[in-house]
Amino acid sequence: MRAWWPRALPYVVGLAGVGLVTALIAAVRPLAALPNLSFAYLLLVLFLSAIWGWRPAVATALLAFSAYDWFLVQPYGTLYISAPRDGLDLVLLLAAALLGARLVSTLARQRRGAEAEAIESGIVNEVAVAALREPEGDEALRLLCRHAVEAGGLQAIALMAGEGEEAKVVAGDALSAADLRQARWAAARGMDLGARLEGGELHLMRIYSPRREPRLVTLSGGVAVFWLRDEGPPGPEQCHLLAALLAVGGLLLDRRRGAAAVERARALEASDRLKTAVLSSVSHELKTPIASLRAGLSMLAMPEAGLAPEHCEMVAGLDRQTSRLDHLVSDLLTMARLEAEVSLERSPQQLEEMLGSALRSLGPLLDGVDLRLELPPDLPPLMVDELQVERVLTNLLENAVEWTPAGGRVTVGAERQDPRLAVWVENQGPPIAEEELERVFSKFWTRRKGGSGLGLAISRRIVEAHGGTIRAENRPGGPRFTCQLPLEAAVPVAEPSPGG
Repeated sequence: MRAWWPRALPYVVGLAGVGLVTALIAAVRPLAALPNLSFAYLLLVLFLSAIWGWRPAVATALLAFSAYDWFLVQPYGTLYISAPRDGLDLVLLLAAALLGARLVSTLARQRRGAEAEAIESGIVNEVAVAALREPEGDEALRLLCRHAVEAGGLQAIALMAGEGEEAKVVAGDALSAADLRQARWAAARGMDLGARLEGGELHLMRIYSPRREPRLVTLSGGVAVFWLRDEGPPGPEQCHLLAALLAVGGLLLDRRRGAAAVERARALEASDRLKTAVLSSVSHELKTPIASLRAGLSMLAMPEAGLAPEHCEMVAGLDRQTSRLDHLVSDLLTMARLEAEVSLERSPQQLEEMLGSALRSLGPLLDGVDLRLELPPDLPPLMVDELQVERVLTNLLENAVEWTPAGGRVTVGAERQDPRLAVWVENQGPPIAEEELERVFSKFWTRRKGGSGLGLAISRRIVEAHGGTIRAENRPGGPRFTCQLPLEAAVPVAEPSPGG
């Protein structure tokens, strides 16, 4: 059947109906003197308007007006009307036909719209109920694809989840390699091809291609790929249903992506917990033999041991390496504890006192370094954990000294920046590459050979646990590390209860 035949059928029925009604009126009128036989056409017009709408009904009404005047009104064979009464009948026939066609067409359209809405609500509700049964929503997605083909008027449909090259078909029909590449390309760029979902409506665009091209609509959690049927695009009600199904499909794909992200986060969290536990266990197991080794080396380094000078030098070297290993194990243990849980014992502390403790702990490491302090005289107290912040200052100073050339300068400064205090340590070492300014705070990453890569990572973890920030930047005088710590007034303190 040709494509034009469904559109021409209402008009053919109207033409045949007008001929049949005209013949019946011509046959009945000589036998019985019935008035207003012309209104028999009205039943035909109302029938056409209820089935096919007002356009074929209006055309049939005009044709009935002409046929009645030509065949049944004197003088016959012309459109001339001799009797005023016959003219009034014809005008009333045309007016009633046009008005009735419009009214019945409107009522039929509203009825069809209500039925379509009921069908759409039932289908969407069925998909939603299926989605509630399982977190992944696989059954709901398959049900959605089936309804899109059966009720939505599509030839085939496939739903893809993911982004870019990772997008894959999770429901619907399989895709060829070419269609899969095209869908992934569209998903990576968020582009629609041949269709667009906008304002709750599905808009289909004409595609000029020798082959049957798929339509692609990007959704919040993936992309929908579908093909239209050979007999033509879906009707308005079907497009509205498809828009609702694609909207629900986008939500299901987005929920699927969220569930996958949660699962990955849980796996990473479990992996981190396992890593932290193993790291903590290994660090504890290493502390005892290292302590015994250092004690033995200390005894060998004593004069009473009677070692030769070259052996004493070897023992001293071993002691230095053991001390370095002890420091590394301590950093590993500290990082494991910080990643497991940071428990802060906050109290008002003066920066000058904590800085003094950090400088004393470094001791001989500061020899040959020009250390300058640029601290305002009226610094307010900090509300911090004293031991933890001392570790941060020690790590920053140790890092600055290691990168400062012999005789170079290390500057420690502070500035009030309510509600925090900015503390910085600057050295005259080589600048840090721009791409490494953030990486220097990563675990086990270091710019020098032999470093543990934990000092700055520990410092960031402690500062962030206090609600502060730490960053690295290149200044004209050299690299500067700045951390911001909360002032005493910036940390809320629980007020005692009236009864306490």
